[in-house]
Amino acid sequence: MWSSRGNRAVWHLWPPSGPNRGFLWRRYIYPAGQSYLLPSDESMAARQDIATLLSYVLCDRNREILISSGLEAVPKESRIAALRGLQDLGWISHGGLADFESSYSLTKEGRLICSSKPAVCDLPAERESHVELLRMVDSGLNGKQKDALRKLIETDCELGNWDSALIHCYELRKHADKSRDVPTIAFACFYQGRVERAQNRWGEALESYLKALEMYIESGDRKGVCATNRAMGIVYGAKGDHASAIRCFESSLSLARDTGDRDAEAKAEANLAIIYDLEGRIEESEKAHRNCLGFFLEINDLPNAMRTSINLGVLYTSTERFDMATEHFDKAISSSRTLQNREVLGIALVNAGYCLARMGKTDDALRYTDEAVSIFREPNNMNMLALAYRNYGTIECRNRRDEVGFQWFEKGVRAAKASGVEDTMAVCCYEYGMALIKSTLNLSLARKLLKRAATIYRSLGNTEKARSAEATLAAA
Repeated sequence: MWSSRGNRAVWHLWPPSGPNRGFLWRRYIYPAGQSYLLPSDESMAARQDIATLLSYVLCDRNREILISSGLEAVPKESRIAALRGLQDLGWISHGGLADFESSYSLTKEGRLICSSKPAVCDLPAERESHVELLRMVDSGLNGKQKDALRKLIETDCELGNWDSALIHCYELRKHADKSRDVPTIAFACFYQGRVERAQNRWGEALESYLKALEMYIESGDRKGVCATNRAMGIVYGAKGDHASAIRCFESSLSLARDTGDRDAEAKAEANLAIIYDLEGRIEESEKAHRNCLGFFLEINDLPNAMRTSINLGVLYTSTERFDMATEHFDKAISSSRTLQNREVLGIALVNAGYCLARMGKTDDALRYTDEAVSIFREPNNMNMLALAYRNYGTIECRNRRDEVGFQWFEKGVRAAKASGVEDTMAVCCYEYGMALIKSTLNLSLARKLLKRAATIYRSLGNTEKARSAEATLAAA
């Protein structure tokens, strides 16, 4: 993810396709994804209930017999795989890390499935398809395994199930390496980079993308080269290397034009518009964003239209055109709720919360920020959490609770540092420093923070923000 002033975590790389697709975050055995918080009257799953569901997912009678005597009888690695599969299917949800017997609660759909004990063929089409993919992975037939793993990886990424996606990428890469299947190696490396990027592991993501780029070039896949260049641009942007990011985005843009891929061209142009904004080139950024928004609306690509609306809202917030910013954020929030796209919803909420805080509407700002944190806490998205903590700091200082606000700002700076996103670090340092300046409580710390923010902004090419921080620093 990548941020800017609010958050530019809306890069045009992985738009969901279809009205019901989005990021339905779930927690695995290992922390990844967000759990659903079930109502208190949800009954806990009995051992035999889980055993019944496991039999559908694992499709192996022997494993069902094993588990009928208790989950503790099943090897840990089998439990993890089975429960992960159930979570992917939406049959169970997780309420915390504890022993398996007391940790899992059935969703309403899960309880219905359990009580009716349907055959796999009687499940909804998407559930049946998922079970079939799991069967194919276990089939021992290399061709079928690779096809199934590809589809599972795509689904994992759409759902935000990063650990599951990474495991499947490793497995797919293993199969592809044996037969020197270059296109499949490229696919596995590309998606591995996608997972690592989502987890703010920028160096590892770049390494995976470079390997994918090499494989796509070798296989002559120009569309893959185009997408990988765009993905690498996102990573370079997060690391603050704008020159490399621009080079990658321009390469992607050129390839998209050469191949007549208008959709890829618009995504590359939208990403370049983010760089323009980060460097203070407001007019160029606004024009490019508006062009892309018009295109995405024209082709009814609502997920990317939402992303572009958020980017325009961030731009308008930075130039204090708050009413226009709020209009764009509201549209993105409404659309993301309709599409059930939790990732974009969270991003819109963070940015809208900051905009409202700047306007003095602290109650609404708090409500939006609270909801955003509930989305980003479980996947531990430090970049987005840093910006949410920045919101809390702004809200508390607006409400004249400076000491509480400073604690939130400090937490935001720490989270920004952990995220490795340079612009987020600059944002959090700048906001914290400015709040300290206004309170006159700790001018020494304020100077350090503003100096740090000015240095980062200047390295990012945003001379306007750098000068603002330096001017405040000189007057302090």
